[in-house]
Amino acid sequence: MFIKSLFLKFAAAIITLVMLIPAGSGKTAEYDVSEPGSCKLNFTVLSDSHIEGNNFARYQVFVRALQNVKKNKSGNDAIIFLGDNTMNGQTIENLLFHGAASMLLGGENILPALGNHDIGNGEGDYKTLQNRWYDYTAAFFGRQLERPYYYEVVDGCFFIVLGMEAQEVYEMYISDEQFAWLEGVLEKAAQSGKPAFIFSHYPANDVVDATGEETSKLTDMLAQYNEEHDLVSFVGHTHMPLYLFWSFHDDDGYPEIYLPRLTELAGSGDNEIYKESGIGIEVEVYENEVYVRGRDFYNGEWRYDSADETMCEMTYNLKNPVR
Repeated sequence: MFIKSLFLKFAAAIITLVMLIPAGSGKTAEYDVSEPGSCKLNFTVLSDSHIEGNNFARYQVFVRALQNVKKNKSGNDAIIFLGDNTMNGQTIENLLFHGAASMLLGGENILPALGNHDIGNGEGDYKTLQNRWYDYTAAFFGRQLERPYYYEVVDGCFFIVLGMEAQEVYEMYISDEQFAWLEGVLEKAAQSGKPAFIFSHYPANDVVDATGEETSKLTDMLAQYNEEHDLVSFVGHTHMPLYLFWSFHDDDGYPEIYLPRLTELAGSGDNEIYKESGIGIEVEVYENEVYVRGRDFYNGEWRYDSADETMCEMTYNLKNPVR
């Protein structure tokens, strides 16, 4: 495994260095959390990079966005990718994605989720592509995974990454074992007294059970937890324009924030790839609230609703203060 990781890193380094020359440098402005003196924790969430071997324009957007992520004056306690990191799960796409992410983000705490495109988007063998994802996650992010779901404690807060366990395109299969695991992790998170953060490629209403039927088991579990504790969920897959995210955040009894596609919004033509690209969110945890802001990482600007020029932001009040 060590030799394999070494080879992957070497190959990715060569490819990334070659690709970064024409991609250029992201000369975008620095930014910071809204209240540096009182911010307890801050992290960046990005989704649906869809890195493709023959799409250099998309790679340029990705690179420039990551360069701006690193310009946070307060740093990043974690950086999360919500899946569909690659377009087809191909080796060259994984080398491009993981090479750029590890090289440009350095030693940051990177938590990737598995998306349907990372395992072939309905084509190919799930197990083979899943194992490929494990190999790259271990080599570049230092995560030795044996299943597509895991968690990490960051400054006392539980960061919980859910994973799809079958080759599906429009649905996310979660096994009984993963549900049991999640229930146990949430029990630990409740004991911490701090907010828990859920990261998944799919929205909870796209989850199916072992029979292939839609199930409310995940929605019910998260909503029940959020009755007494604090939980915020982040999902990708839908390519939802970020200025709409608060319209969907509490329909099921807990905040669920839908992220847009990082490198291109659905419906935009190839000639407009830069117009609506590079969009993600910054999340800041304070004593009594979680503050979320949309950011245009491509242009190095905070995200505004193009209709009325209001900032894309939302504040979630906490039931339990973060000490």
